[in-house]
Amino acid sequence: MDKDIKLIIACEAFKGELEAFKDSITVDILWIEQALHNLPDTLHEKVLEKIQDAETYLNPGDMVLLFLGNCGGALKGISSQTLTLIYPNVDDCIPVILGSMERYKAIQAERIGTFYLNKNWIDAGEDPLNSSKKYIEMYGEKKGWKVSKLMYKNYTHFTLIDNGCYELDKYRLHVHEACEKYGKIYSEEKGDLKFVEAILNRQCNMVTVLQNSQSDDLKETYQSRKAFFPET
Repeated sequence: MDKDIKLIIACEAFKGELEAFKDSITVDILWIEQALHNLPDTLHEKVLEKIQDAETYLNPGDMVLLFLGNCGGALKGISSQTLTLIYPNVDDCIPVILGSMERYKAIQAERIGTFYLNKNWIDAGEDPLNSSKKYIEMYGEKKGWKVSKLMYKNYTHFTLIDNGCYELDKYRLHVHEACEKYGKIYSEEKGDLKFVEAILNRQCNMVTVLQNSQSDDLKETYQSRKAFFPET
């Protein structure tokens, strides 16, 4: 891990992935609830709370890694009075879990109607079957299923990502059941951890926000480092 990073603020979606690097991560990790990716304004506020807390004990100028995707623009305008913030220049966490932006783009080009799932999303209730239960509780069985199916009508595949961080047998059964109920095609994609490693080592395209910066998104490309991934 890059030694300039003094703290990590991370989405719980990456718990297993970061656990795989526990021997090289030498700083604390502050976790953000995964389900907030659907609530970008709330996510923005939660990240700010963590940053402001970190300002009370980190030294001015210290670097904090926001290990989050910019879901719904939640990181836009994020800043710190005393700390330097960095985060990967990705719109959400899927490319990170798959292993690269190139892999994500290739799948999207082949199957644009892909809805991605992994262990953490399912555990957090962020999947079709768990969503259907919420709608059924709200509207009753018939209307709840109708609303739930409308939510996923444009998807053709429910795709489970396997990047080697989790035991997935029961999650495979869960996604297969969802496919049967929603009339979708089951698929799996092999991910890997090279994007996670690149982020921890600042070897990919990242956004840097300097302390007291007046710019919302000051981008810095690390030209002196080998970049694993092209800019997106």
